[in-house]
Amino acid sequence: MNPKAPLSFEFSPSGDAVARRDGWGGGILYVQGNPYWYSNSDVEPKPVEWTWIEFLDHVASNWWALVYEQPYPHRWLKEAAHPGDIWSVAERRWAKLGEDVAEAEEAALLSYERQHNLAFAWKGLSLPSLTFVRNGGVCWICAEGLVPIRAPFEECRTALLSICDALAQSFEGSENPRVANAVNRWRNRGAGSIDGFLQLITGMPHKMLAAVQGGAEPFGFWGLAANESLTDGIIEEGPLLAAARMTAGILDSARIRRVLDAIRAVPKGTPDALNRITAAVRQHRRGPPTQFAFAGGYVAAEIVRQTLQSDRAVQFDLDAVFRQLGISVQPLCLDTDKIDAVAVWGIRGPCVILNEDRQHKSPERTRMTLAHELGHLILDRDGGLPFCEVLGGAVDSFVEQRANAFAAELLLPRGIVEQRRVTWKGSIGDFVSSLKQDFSVSKSVVCAQIFNSRVFASLNDQEQKFIETRLRLEDEIGSRHAIRVQSGGDAV
Repeated sequence: MNPKAPLSFEFSPSGDAVARRDGWGGGILYVQGNPYWYSNSDVEPKPVEWTWIEFLDHVASNWWALVYEQPYPHRWLKEAAHPGDIWSVAERRWAKLGEDVAEAEEAALLSYERQHNLAFAWKGLSLPSLTFVRNGGVCWICAEGLVPIRAPFEECRTALLSICDALAQSFEGSENPRVANAVNRWRNRGAGSIDGFLQLITGMPHKMLAAVQGGAEPFGFWGLAANESLTDGIIEEGPLLAAARMTAGILDSARIRRVLDAIRAVPKGTPDALNRITAAVRQHRRGPPTQFAFAGGYVAAEIVRQTLQSDRAVQFDLDAVFRQLGISVQPLCLDTDKIDAVAVWGIRGPCVILNEDRQHKSPERTRMTLAHELGHLILDRDGGLPFCEVLGGAVDSFVEQRANAFAAELLLPRGIVEQRRVTWKGSIGDFVSSLKQDFSVSKSVVCAQIFNSRVFASLNDQEQKFIETRLRLEDEIGSRHAIRVQSGGDAV
């Protein structure tokens, strides 16, 4: 058993001809090489003897959702640390807003869980939750009681295909109508309309899709090849679809179209320099799995500083680095402050489209925005965000936390904060102001870096309260309470 595989499976169809005809067999499903669905005991796990045709039927029926659906059913669920956390977020929300809101929102959330939680396959059998959710080029595997896993989507898709192909082969030719229908449904998985595919991948209802497309032929507008197969979830969504799913529910159709038109106008670049710095970061990440989103951002920022500007004690020259890496910055007026910027790469770019109507336009906030997008360009081009990222859009919280940590550490390393504090004689307020001026960052970034460094523990109660209050008033990059995430391969 491969301990690195996100999911793997051992199965034997029943030796009894009648039971086998009815879909019975014994199976153990493994999560990263450890038995997860099994019977007997932890000490001596044995196969689950059941009608495994139920699992095949469930995956076949929900194939499109499993391999294409990425947006949560409600935009406020972006607060969830991972898909296994969505009910906790919902319960906290409903406790504040009341039963009427809960009743209006619960059905969509339950429908989403029934599609993505593979444990819902079973009828009359209680097995622990196993949530499977795609996020761009990676996949969340959230197993009950275990650390959530982020693994390459292709590995997870292939594992699911392998499991279901084994089941379909075991029960091929069954005369039981229920079993035969499940096998047939698996063989014909993914059949459906292009509109259905687009709705799943963007989260847009049909009318909004039509408004965004402006009557254009679907594949022609979105940049997809008409001969690509939807069957196994291997189609590339392209930058327009990626941006559309991040802005759906946040912008109206006219503004979404404006963002997409801006992306279509981005010229192709030569990201050789950017590729080299990405390779340096990835080489460092071949070590032990990264357990925290913030930790990955800190490590990447340190590598970038060492490679591009070794002196940590001086203000980081973002403009020079963008030129060195061949990253252009293009302004765009959106007449809304709901998103700040869009980073574009892959087919076009690398480029950052900067919303001229963003809420915070100060030089310090703009530097943080650009550094955040630089983090995505370095860390996420071959991972969780293929083609683009929308700052302010519906983006996986893990990659946003990591980009925030990267940006803060790039602009103001925690080590510098600790060094400066050793010899500082003034007030904590003056200390924050001094770092703000010297490194051209906002006070909230300074306070976050103090909070996340060893300095915070050395402060007295009044000074700690000052830092915490400032973070609550203007939380620009989030707190240090990052989620624990176990790496599956190089996804993080």
